[in-house]
Amino acid sequence: MKKLLAKILSLALVVVSLFSMTACKKEVFVGFDTDLAKALGQELGLTVRFVEINWDLKESLLKNNDVDLVWNGFTYTSDRDNGYYDEEREQQIGGLDFSNFYMENKQVAVVKKDQAQNYTSNASFAGKAGCSESSSAGSSVIRDFLGGTPNELPKQIDTFTAILAGTFDYAVIDSSMASVYVQASNGAYKDTLAVVDIEGAEKEYYAIGMKEDSNLVSVVNYALAKLYANGTASAIAETYGLSSVLYNGFTGVDVDTFTMPTDGDYARIAAKGEIIVGYTIFAPMNYFEIK
Repeated sequence: MKKLLAKILSLALVVVSLFSMTACKKEVFVGFDTDLAKALGQELGLTVRFVEINWDLKESLLKNNDVDLVWNGFTYTSDRDNGYYDEEREQQIGGLDFSNFYMENKQVAVVKKDQAQNYTSNASFAGKAGCSESSSAGSSVIRDFLGGTPNELPKQIDTFTAILAGTFDYAVIDSSMASVYVQASNGAYKDTLAVVDIEGAEKEYYAIGMKEDSNLVSVVNYALAKLYANGTASAIAETYGLSSVLYNGFTGVDVDTFTMPTDGDYARIAAKGEIIVGYTIFAPMNYFEIK
């Protein structure tokens, strides 16, 4: 009887231990952009609130002050800066303003690993079904370099499962994301997917999007110039394995004589003490990690 009670007690302790370990773990919102945004908030004395958004609505969300910044591995293009007509959405997309560049990037294709040998040039993609995140740089690359029509999905991360399911043959995504999920030694898709370079796809740059004519641009550039100069940005990049693509577009910003605006978007944000960052799930920039 004593031995039975001892076994029961031992099992109970194991269950309690396992429960405690599980209970201690939680989802934590992390990423290069996430951490740098938090550092920017501290620099400006503002609370940072992150809001997951529909990427197609980013322009209207900024215009309506539903978010103050779109900070999510946002590739700068002159069309996004100056405004353009989106044929797929059949609407005019208004111009945005952007921060200075803070990271390098390029677009790459992702295919099933056992089919990677079939993609030897851009011509290899002819007749294949490609997918990308809605209204992303990847969509433009499919049209401009691979001669295809992009099948657009809500998030870049959705493209991985779509390829594995055979729904589409390839995806075009940011190289920063592909490096984490596909090329890293611990990548979730390292055994099933492969990365293929796209001929002609040039180096791109990430910038932070804001609504047009916002005085928040000068404030963001000022804060990031300080964070790049004091090593904060470099330390965050090292955490996420992004040191080689970190880009300092803030060397010309004069932080010594800069004066904070007393009107416009910055005054509105400063008055409430909170800045709202719009994002989508996109490792290693913004994502949840179990810790």
